[in-house]
Amino acid sequence: MDKNPPMFRLGVRWGTCRVIVVLVLSALAVLGCSDGSPTLVAPTTTTAAPTTTTTTSEPPATAATTTAAPTTTTTTSEPPATTAPTTAAPTTTTTTSEPPATTAPTTTTTTSEPPATTTKPPRDLPTATEGGDLGSILASETFDLGELGIGWRITYRSQSITGDPIEVTGTIAAPNLTADQPRPVLSIAHGTTGLADQCAPSLDFPTETDLWAIRPFLEMGWVVAATDYEGLGGPGLHRYIVGESEARGIFDIVRAARSVPGLGADGPVVVWGHSQGGHAALHAAQRWSDLAPELDLVGVAAGAPPSQFLFLEQFLRGSGFQGYLVMAAAGLAAAYDDLELETLVNPEYMELLDELEAGCTGHIFETFNPIPFEDLTTVDTIFQLPEWKTRILENDTNQRPNEVPTIILQGTDDEQIPAISSALLLSQLCVFDDRAPLERREYPGTNHATSVIAYWEDLLEWLQARVGGKAAVDHCEP
Repeated sequence: MDKNPPMFRLGVRWGTCRVIVVLVLSALAVLGCSDGSPTLVAPTTTTAAPTTTTTTSEPPATAATTTAAPTTTTTTSEPPATTAPTTAAPTTTTTTSEPPATTAPTTTTTTSEPPATTTKPPRDLPTATEGGDLGSILASETFDLGELGIGWRITYRSQSITGDPIEVTGTIAAPNLTADQPRPVLSIAHGTTGLADQCAPSLDFPTETDLWAIRPFLEMGWVVAATDYEGLGGPGLHRYIVGESEARGIFDIVRAARSVPGLGADGPVVVWGHSQGGHAALHAAQRWSDLAPELDLVGVAAGAPPSQFLFLEQFLRGSGFQGYLVMAAAGLAAAYDDLELETLVNPEYMELLDELEAGCTGHIFETFNPIPFEDLTTVDTIFQLPEWKTRILENDTNQRPNEVPTIILQGTDDEQIPAISSALLLSQLCVFDDRAPLERREYPGTNHATSVIAYWEDLLEWLQARVGGKAAVDHCEP
């Protein structure tokens, strides 16, 4: 869950008041290539992907934090030293590191000759109709990635949780369109940006930090896809914290990438997300066989995933992040016909809900954080309303087993998603008999934003190991 205007699109967003992570590579888009759909056009400055197979990079400087971001050491094949959480949760790895000074990327994606402009004027999104494959590309705009490769902003076909056809936006990037073998695919789930169309991460991609974040994957020859999720960039309000909706967006943009001739997006798939993206990533790990069994999903990484929603409600109310609760209520009400905001929000504040579409996360926080929570709602806790309690609990991340190897990455000093909540989550998921290997690593002294930089090298190594077919560590084993 994240706040304020975007800075670190792929991993972290920095705000003027608080540092908040927003995962998002969101904006690499694509245009159709199947029956009747437009043809993808590569930019005129396309270059071949470098032959480097692994990449280590320093994170860019960030203006919102005075503490240098630590560089984590990579993990060996043996399980790391374990640290027991304060509750009776299974073993958790704690990673420590010396914090070097943070530096900006040493490379640039600009060329001596500026590429041709490919951005098109704003236009109405096409409407999805009955029929057609999930992931079919409905529209696209090409953008230049310089030496890194090519990319597109796309509109693609997906499906709502009620089975209705919908349109979703996002981005796709790749080294080139000349793949001669299947390429691995990273599907990125972004963190909280807001609920309205103007908050779609793909709209302002790519920034310098976006390019830093996707560089190692493109240089390894991977395809990178990032959904905006349902309702961000497409019709309707964003279905915030609705797990199935998020997971569908994650999988269907991979299907879109697979439909592009020459892209080679047919290899193993991994998913990474932080904050809201961590919630989305876990739902992808838990719903894979239901939603996308034809995809070769081999691993899921979830940074600071929201869970323990009853606890989180109490933790966030009255805080600088209370606006998250309003966003969650609005997102759930948009997704489920049996939920009415009138039963939850006091009448005097109903008109204020229009502000949810007047700005992004920062605006929502400015609007709703100052209101005493007891004045805003009709009940002491949302869990007093049976229909709301049912929907909230089914969208928690502790209700289903992970079907593929999964890792949880957590900063010990997270001010938005407390470390204890993911420690409890590990213990809850370990109970399932039919789960895949599950691991959790902590990063001491890091908060919601800085933990992303701290775990970055570990994340790269873990994802490469899954694509390479190596056995995953299981912290649930005694």
